[in-house]
Amino acid sequence: MTIKIIKPHSERTLVEDAADIWAHRELLMVLVRREISVRYRQAVIGLLWVVLQPLLTTAIFTTVFVVFVRIPTQEQSYPLFAFAGLAVWQYFNRVVTEGGGSLIANSALITKVSFPRLIIPLVSPIAAALDSLVAISALIVIAMLMGASVSWTIVFTPLVIAAVGLFGYAIALWLAPLNAVYRDVGIALPSIMQVAMYMSPIVYPATLVPERIRWLYELNPIAVMVNTMRWVVLGTNAPPIAGLGLFVALIVLLFWGGAQLFRRMEGNLIDRI
Repeated sequence: MTIKIIKPHSERTLVEDAADIWAHRELLMVLVRREISVRYRQAVIGLLWVVLQPLLTTAIFTTVFVVFVRIPTQEQSYPLFAFAGLAVWQYFNRVVTEGGGSLIANSALITKVSFPRLIIPLVSPIAAALDSLVAISALIVIAMLMGASVSWTIVFTPLVIAAVGLFGYAIALWLAPLNAVYRDVGIALPSIMQVAMYMSPIVYPATLVPERIRWLYELNPIAVMVNTMRWVVLGTNAPPIAGLGLFVALIVLLFWGGAQLFRRMEGNLIDRI
C-alpha cells in the first residue's frame, strides 16, 4: 500500500513546488493555450496587434521627443531605441498585471479543481512570451530595413525574454495572493506600473538624468532589462555588471519571498476569493 504524505503549504520547499509544477506541466500548457486562444479569438488581425501596439506608441513618442522636445539621441535611431524599450515593457507589464490578477480571474477553476496554485501566475509569462518574441522579431526586421547594424548577440534574445518573464513571475507571486485578499492591490497596480514606466529609461535615454544620480538610475531593474535587450538586438552599450548582478539577486530574493508568501496565504485563498 502506497502512503502519500501531504505537507502543510507553509512547510513545502521550492524544490517540491517546482516538482509539482513539472508534474502538472500538461495542465499548465492547456491553460497557456487557452490564454493565447482567448486573447486573439475575435481579433481580426490577431498577433499583429503585438507589433502595432509598440509601433503606434513609438510613433507618438518619436513625434513628442524628437520633433517637439528634440532630445539628444546620441546618433542612435530613436524609433528603434523606443521600440526596443516598449517591447520589453509591454511584456513585463502584462506579466505583472495579469499575473497579479490571475487568481481572481481563475477563481472558478481554483475553487473546483485541485492542482498547484503556483501554476496560475505562471500562465501569463509563458503565454505573453510568444507576443514578446514576435515584437522583438519585428524590431530586428525593422532595424535591418532601416539599415541599422544588428548585433550577433541577438542569439541571446530568448534568454533576455526568459529573464524578464521570470522577474515578472517573481513579482506576481507577491501580488496574486495579496490581490486576492486585498483588492486595493489590483486597483493601485496600473498607476504604480505607469509611474515605474516613466521612472525608467524606456522612451528617453538615461543621459537625460543628472549625472550625479545616473548610476543609481541605471541600477533600476527595469532599466537593466531594457538596456540588455537594446544591447542584445541593437548592439548598444552593455548594461553595467553591477546592474546585472543586482537584477539576478533581486529575482532570487523576490522569487524566494514570493513563494513563501504564496504558500502561507494559499490555504485561505478559496475562502477569500
